[in-house]
Amino acid sequence: MYAVDVTFQQTNAPAGSFAEKKLYFSKKHGHYGFKVEVSVLPSGHAINVTSAAPGSIADIAICESNIDFHVEKLEKTSHDESMLDADPLVTEYPTAWALLADKGYQGLHRRVRAITPAKKPAGGMLSHAELVQNDKIASDRVIVENIFGRLKTLWSIASDKYAWKRENYDMYFRPV
Repeated sequence: MYAVDVTFQQTNAPAGSFAEKKLYFSKKHGHYGFKVEVSVLPSGHAINVTSAAPGSIADIAICESNIDFHVEKLEKTSHDESMLDADPLVTEYPTAWALLADKGYQGLHRRVRAITPAKKPAGGMLSHAELVQNDKIASDRVIVENIFGRLKTLWSIASDKYAWKRENYDMYFRPV
């Protein structure tokens, strides 16, 4: 089991056509930028860092473009199959461990064993059990947020607006 999340880093607006600029614009953040997905073990070690994606790409789309990695890493070995596994979706994915993700990954459970927080229904409320489950997921997912925090605290190139060559971004953003 591991946690996965995407971080956003602001960049300058790209030179070029409106279509190219639009690709890098994140409506959520209100800036141009890159997104990078990081997968982190419970021990706090990053086991995968994707190449940078344009800021307009949805988190789940970045994850799905990296689905082969997730399927491979979540596969249980013959030794693992004897271990207790009472986490959600075990009946749907009996030979796979789960990954923990945030609400930006809703629907990922159709592709891999992904545990995501429950979303509040339109005009409704979450039940007490759903709130408790969301808190448990958040407390287990904090490891990936801690990686982003350390990365951005220790290296200003990861926290400041990235203004260098776009083609060199992946070389600089490597927390592993």
